Amino acid sequence: MAKVLATEHLGFGVYCIDTGMGRAGLASCYLIVQDGEAALVETGTHLCVPTIIEAITELGIRLEQLRYIIPTHVHLDHAGGAGTLMAQCPNAKLLIHPRGERHMVDPEKLKNATIAVYGEEIFAATYGDLIAIDAERVIAVNDGDSHYLGDRKLEFLDTPGHARHHFCIYDVMSKGIFTGDTFGVSYPVLNQNSKHAFIFPPSTPVHFDPPAWKASIKRLMSLKPQRVYLTHYGMVEQLPQLAADLIEQIDTYADYAAQRKQNDTLDKIEEDLQQDSLSRLRQRECQLSDEEIDALIGLDNKINAQGLTHWALNS
Repeated sequence: MAKVLATEHLGFGVYCIDTGMGRAGLASCYLIVQDGEAALVETGTHLCVPTIIEAITELGIRLEQLRYIIPTHVHLDHAGGAGTLMAQCPNAKLLIHPRGERHMVDPEKLKNATIAVYGEEIFAATYGDLIAIDAERVIAVNDGDSHYLGDRKLEFLDTPGHARHHFCIYDVMSKGIFTGDTFGVSYPVLNQNSKHAFIFPPSTPVHFDPPAWKASIKRLMSLKPQRVYLTHYGMVEQLPQLAADLIEQIDTYADYAAQRKQNDTLDKIEEDLQQDSLSRLRQRECQLSDEEIDALIGLDNKINAQGLTHWALNS
C-alpha cells in the first residue's frame, strides 16, 4: 500500500495534514498560509487536535497566527475538534454554516445524539469529547460570503446533498475548492496503479438528498476549478471525470435504495454497495485483494447503507 505523507505541501501555501484519525490517509485537514496569517479547514476530532497542532508547529506557524478555523460541516470527523482547537488559538474565529452554528456554541445535543447511536464507550474512544465555543468567536457564513486571509479571497458556497449544514470554500488563488464531503471520498491507497481515481459519495445519515447533491457538484464545477481538496483524502485534479462519476453514483445509490425498498429488503443495500465498489475498482485495475479493499471501505459501505436506508424510509 502507498505511504501517505503526514503533512504535504500542495502548492499555493496549502498544506494537507493527516489528522491521524483511524488510519493514515483516512481524514485530512488543510492549513492555508498567506501573508503571515493562517486558516485551518477541518479540525478532525477532539482526539486529533494534538497531531494537528504538532503539524502546524512543525511548519513554523504559531497558533496565534491562526485567523480562521473552518469546518465544512458539523459531522465530528470534520468539526469534532473545533472547540479544542479554538481554546488553543486565541486569535482565531470559527467560520461555520448557519445551520451548524448552534452546535458549535452548545454541542450537548450533538454529543448526546452521537452517544445515542454509538454508546459512550465508542464515543469516547473515537471522538473523545466536544468542547463549546464562545458565541462571540463564531461567525455564521452564508452562501456567497467571502472572507480574506491577508489579500487571499476565500468564497463560501452552500452545498447541500451530503448534509444540510455543509459549505465548500473556493480559494481564488489556487483555483481550488475545499470540498469537505460534497465532492466525495477518494482514498489515495485505492488509486495506485489505477487508470483513474475511484471516488464515491458518502451517503451517511441523515441528509442524503440526491437532487441537491448533484446540483451542488454541478455548481462547484461551474467555477472551473483546477483542483479540489478532499477531506477524505488529499488533492485531486481529474475533475470532469470525477464529477461525472460522482453524479452517476449518486443516482446508482438512490436506485439501490428504491429497488430494495420496493422488495422490503433494505438490509441488502450494504451488499449492493460492496459489489458496486469492487466492480468499479476492478474496472480501474486496482491491484488490492477483495479483503484489503473491504478493510479500507467496508465501514464506509456500512455507514452509507444506513444513510440510504434512512432516506428510503423517509422519502
